[in-house]
Amino acid sequence: MSGSQSQDFTLHEAARDGKILTVKGLVAENPKLVLKKDLDERVPLHWAASFGHLEIVSVLLNPTKFQSDSIPKEQKIKPFTIDIDEFVDEAGWTPLHIASSVGNLDIVQLLLKNDPEPDVNLQSNNGSTPIHLATSKKHLGVVKELIKHGASVRIKDKRSQYPLHRAASIGSLPLVETFIKEGKSPINAKDSAGWTAVHHALSEGHGDVAVLLVKSGADYNVEDDEGLTPLKVAVDDKVAQYFKAELKANGYEI
Repeated sequence: MSGSQSQDFTLHEAARDGKILTVKGLVAENPKLVLKKDLDERVPLHWAASFGHLEIVSVLLNPTKFQSDSIPKEQKIKPFTIDIDEFVDEAGWTPLHIASSVGNLDIVQLLLKNDPEPDVNLQSNNGSTPIHLATSKKHLGVVKELIKHGASVRIKDKRSQYPLHRAASIGSLPLVETFIKEGKSPINAKDSAGWTAVHHALSEGHGDVAVLLVKSGADYNVEDDEGLTPLKVAVDDKVAQYFKAELKANGYEI
């Protein structure tokens, strides 16, 4: 927590460090501490999600349940809404963005059970949705869970990239298949550089992903903003030759 002071953000630090007894003790005295933001604009829930502390996440989502019995009933804080979408840090990330990026499926599922349910398509400052972030780290289980809860794979980030672009770039066959079959992702869409998913796959050396994309309907002759086809941006000749051989073997002219 950049520049944060322990005396000011004790709950944040306990949530980060997995100190469940400290978290329960602080919340017992003042449940509304869960709403406090630190110097990174993060609430304790951000930190618990970031470091994978499932039990602490559960406490922070229902803080009034843990109020101390020593507090008179008339002085206890009534249950209040925990709206995850309102917990946005400096980068525009909510705890759901963080949990999706980290790949903690248990925490993602717990956050999605919250009432109100978080917006699975909420975009960060750079346009990334939770699915973009989960894709970048190859978290297939998280991606499928988000799709099950209504997440779209047809949202572009600020580089005009769909999750499919990222999946192709990292060479994940399962994610590419998921986006095409389950999400009906646009397959020939160009990003801000004019690159399609096939461009990204070949430029990173993932010939098998490029072949899958073509078999799924991708145009392998499309040119980017500089007039380059996917083959022209292949990482090396070995990948280019593999791609050409596979296409020819499957009846494509190249």
